[in-house]
Amino acid sequence: MNPAVVLAAARRAQAAYIMDAAQSKAAFEALGYKWIGQTKDHDSQAVLSSDSSGAVYLSISGTRFSDRQLGDLFDDMDLCPVHVGDGAYVTRGAYEGLTDVWQWAKELVPVGTIFNVEGHSLGGWRASYTPLFLPATQIGALHCFEPPKGANAAYYAKFATELASMVIVGNGRDIWMNYPRLGDWLHRPGPMIWLQSKGYQEIDTAAWPGGFSLGDHSIDLVVERLAAVVEPQPQAA
Repeated sequence: MNPAVVLAAARRAQAAYIMDAAQSKAAFEALGYKWIGQTKDHDSQAVLSSDSSGAVYLSISGTRFSDRQLGDLFDDMDLCPVHVGDGAYVTRGAYEGLTDVWQWAKELVPVGTIFNVEGHSLGGWRASYTPLFLPATQIGALHCFEPPKGANAAYYAKFATELASMVIVGNGRDIWMNYPRLGDWLHRPGPMIWLQSKGYQEIDTAAWPGGFSLGDHSIDLVVERLAAVVEPQPQAA
């Protein structure tokens, strides 16, 4: 992995939670991006931005629990399987909440734009569904921070090429990366980053140990731990 690239994606995912449009714009500009726009409704929120090279980023908010957005929670809980072809299934709540987001995002950029997509928690869950909304030629970097299990094995087989380089980041003993605990839902098979109090390990998603820590499910902590890797502070004399 490139830790600096992952940290930049985490900071965009963190800023995507900001609900006030003016504050959101200020946050993305402080990170060095052009803020193109924000969409939000009862169960989803996202920001579209670009950098100085013209790269476009779709940053999808996770569950806006502290802002009392109950629609987000209902999407988290709606695990009814939706068939997306070839035996592949995704969860209905996370999937259906994306339709309007993608329609909005595509209307703001030229046809054929490559999208780099990231999100935390529900946002990371939704980032893993990018191949359902874009052809492979328009999929850039994908970063999923502390996502729940989003699909079945057939889904990851169907989109193996599109999702091969997707970065999955777990943290500590986060409780929600084990969700849903029942059924055939999985993380994308392959490597992931496991952040710890000091540094990180690269493991296979099948080896994710899980846990029951609510405190470890935090984009703020993810950013803090990634920053400690990328931007270590000098030791005091």
